[in-house]
Amino acid sequence: MSGDGVTWTDVVWRPADGLQARIYTPPAGTAAARRGAVMVDVHGGAWASRNRTLGEVYNTAVAEAGFTVVAVDFRDGRNARHPAAVDDIAEAVGWVRTAAGLDIDPARLALCGSSSGGHLALHTALTEVDVAFVGAFWPPVDPLVRYQYAQKMIGQPVPEGNRLDAPNLVASTEAYYGDEATMADASISAVLRSGRARHLPPVWLVNASEDLNVPRVMVDDLVAAYAEAGGVLELTEYEGEIHGFGHGTHPGARRFQDDLVARLAAALG
Repeated sequence: MSGDGVTWTDVVWRPADGLQARIYTPPAGTAAARRGAVMVDVHGGAWASRNRTLGEVYNTAVAEAGFTVVAVDFRDGRNARHPAAVDDIAEAVGWVRTAAGLDIDPARLALCGSSSGGHLALHTALTEVDVAFVGAFWPPVDPLVRYQYAQKMIGQPVPEGNRLDAPNLVASTEAYYGDEATMADASISAVLRSGRARHLPPVWLVNASEDLNVPRVMVDDLVAAYAEAGGVLELTEYEGEIHGFGHGTHPGARRFQDDLVARLAAALG
């Protein structure tokens, strides 16, 4: 399939259980310097829904700029419990690095994700695989904090034009993590402060100022924890935007997509 000069194809990356990946190939004639660089995209869905197609808009924008993009499926709360998704994403990164026909440089790999996928990308990159760059877009980086917040928000009014399905967030988090102790253990700040981080890649953390799904306290805590660990993290705040805004085509979303391309170019060459 194709669009905007970008072609994409779905392949099975793990035959044992049929997990798929969507590979976006840049148009012919894009910047030669970006050939070989790859972004692996981890979809969101509150750890219990959606699939590799969720990031199609920004993945296409990245591929159009000359980068190969591989969006991967993985087990989640519909069929598994933590740390299944982290294990699968780490395995998928290994598959991308060795897959025949991708023509990529395994050292020039970024791991990015949106919403819960941003949390999983961070968790995987810190604890399992060594990557050149991590992009975490509007991520709930502390599952327990978000779970308890969502419980309190059930039945509360949501401003027109915003989005928050608190009952679904509660149910989905329970489905994947099972209990509050496991949720707490999966906090990215907890991973850092407990010394479990094996790698400290440069991180670009994206936050929407009107995001009702991601309490700002967890964002600030991660910024502090990453600095304490000696890592480099850049936080970009998009004023007036809501959760998931980067999947759109309005000016704020286009700005995010352009910013993503610029940061990938700086990190991957």
